[in-house]
Amino acid sequence: MCKKALFWDFDGTLIHPNESFLCALKIALEHVQYAVEIDVIRKFLHTACTWYKPEISYEGATGAKWWETLFRNFEGFYKQNHVAEADWQTVNMIFKDSILDHRNYTLYDGAKDILQKCQEMGYRNYILSNNFPELPRVIDKLGLSDCFAGYIVSSNVGFEKPRIEIFQYALKTARYPDMAYMIGDNPVADIEGGRSAGMKSILVHKNFHNEKVKDSVACDDLSDVVKVLEHES
Repeated sequence: MCKKALFWDFDGTLIHPNESFLCALKIALEHVQYAVEIDVIRKFLHTACTWYKPEISYEGATGAKWWETLFRNFEGFYKQNHVAEADWQTVNMIFKDSILDHRNYTLYDGAKDILQKCQEMGYRNYILSNNFPELPRVIDKLGLSDCFAGYIVSSNVGFEKPRIEIFQYALKTARYPDMAYMIGDNPVADIEGGRSAGMKSILVHKNFHNEKVKDSVACDDLSDVVKVLEHES
């Protein structure tokens, strides 16, 4: 029997894009009466979050250590923006609680039905995401745990997409399927990354074709993924 696997990105693919880390940090700072411009927060996060520096691996700092490293990076930001040291732990706690709150994530319409349809077609679904370690817990709270056979999350692996190592890890987790697709909204992290590991790829939520996806299928809507798979089978 042919083993078939679909590797799904999370942010911007199954859920509507929402700068969750940016919003969480802004809310946390405001809770303790600090006003920092949103562009300042965004610029900082682009230096602090591992997915913005995929060239750097961190296999020895995953899981809980990933959070420890992130919050150490926050310390310099707090100092620069005159956040009192006595407030750091409170800001960190509110920030993390917001990140882990499933109510801050909105699924695209029909996402669960599409995932279930793919299962009915004989595919095993996996999450393959650049994200925080507890993402599987959030996905469970969103009611999707029955749709997935496994989770490959960068902060639990030590590599970020588009690094080939995380895709190789994903293929190993799925026991090297005969047919594998990477499905995501990012032409580089998802599409180029998946193709580098020999996967087929489907770009979603895009209404244009460009050079970076010329050998991939581009879908305007998430529901089109099922149509693509039906055509391929």
